[in-house]
Amino acid sequence: MLRRVSRFACAALLSTLLGCDRPAPPPATQPAAPAPEPAPAEPAEPSPVAANAPTAPAARPKAAELHYVERILGDAKPDDALPMLVAIHGLGDDPDNFAHLFDAYGGTARLILPQGVDATDNGGWSWFPIRARSGDIEGLAKGIDASADKIAAAIDALKASRPTVGDPIVTGFSQGGMLAFTLAVEHPEQVGFAIPIGGWLPPPLWPEAGPTASHPKVVALHGTADNAVLYEPTKQAVEALVAKGYDVELESYEGVRHAIPPQERTDLFDLLDDALAAARGEPKEDAP
Repeated sequence: MLRRVSRFACAALLSTLLGCDRPAPPPATQPAAPAPEPAPAEPAEPSPVAANAPTAPAARPKAAELHYVERILGDAKPDDALPMLVAIHGLGDDPDNFAHLFDAYGGTARLILPQGVDATDNGGWSWFPIRARSGDIEGLAKGIDASADKIAAAIDALKASRPTVGDPIVTGFSQGGMLAFTLAVEHPEQVGFAIPIGGWLPPPLWPEAGPTASHPKVVALHGTADNAVLYEPTKQAVEALVAKGYDVELESYEGVRHAIPPQERTDLFDLLDDALAAARGEPKEDAP
C-alpha cells in the first residue's frame, strides 16, 4: 500500500533529483563520464545474452504475475533447502544479464531474478513507466509501489513451492534498488535483509509510522557522483527512515557514478555472506 507524505516533502527534493535512468555497466575502473549501456554490472565473462535480445517471456517460468529466472549459486541442488536471494534488475536490463553480477560470488543460495513488467526499446525490461527526472514523484511512487506488490506476491509463491531457509534477501540496482527499498518498508514479512544499490525511496513511500519487529535491516550502497539516481535524495530518505526508528544504513562511494565498480561489488558480496548466514541461522562472527 502506498503511504503518502506531504507534497512539501516531495517538492523539497525536486531541486536535487534527476531520477532513475538507464543503468551503466560498472567497468574495472571508474569511468570519467557516464556510460550509455543499460547493464548495471560488467560480468567477469561476457554475457551470452545480447542486451537487445532478451529471452522471450513465454520461455520463462512465472510466479504470481511475474516471469523470472532461477539460478542455484554455490555447491547445491535445486531441490535443496536454500536461502533465497531475490535480485531485481534496473531499467532496460534483463534477468539473464543481471545474473552475471553474481558470477564471481561464492555463496550458496537460490537466486531469483524477476523480470520487469514492460519491454523497453533496447530489448530489456522496465518496472515502472515514470522516471523521477520527470518531476512526477507521485506517479513514480505509484509505479514503484505497484511493482513491489507484484514482486512480494511472486516471493510468496516461490517460497511456497521451493524449500527455503530463512527469510529472503532482496537486492537490486537502479529501479531494482528502489524496489528493494520499498519491499523492505512495505512488505517486511517477505524480506529478511535488503541491499538497495543506486536506488532511492521517494517521499510518498516514506512510512508514517515506526517499524514493527518484522522490518528488516537495510544497507543501501550509493555512489556520491551518481548522475541518474542522485545521492543526496537517497541520503535524505535514509535519514528520514532512521529518524522513524528503522534500521537503515547508507554506504557511500566517493566519486562513483551510476554503476557497480569492484569495491562496491566486494561490499555487496560481504553483506550477502552475512545475510545468508543469518538466514541459515548461523551465529554472527565477532569482528576481529
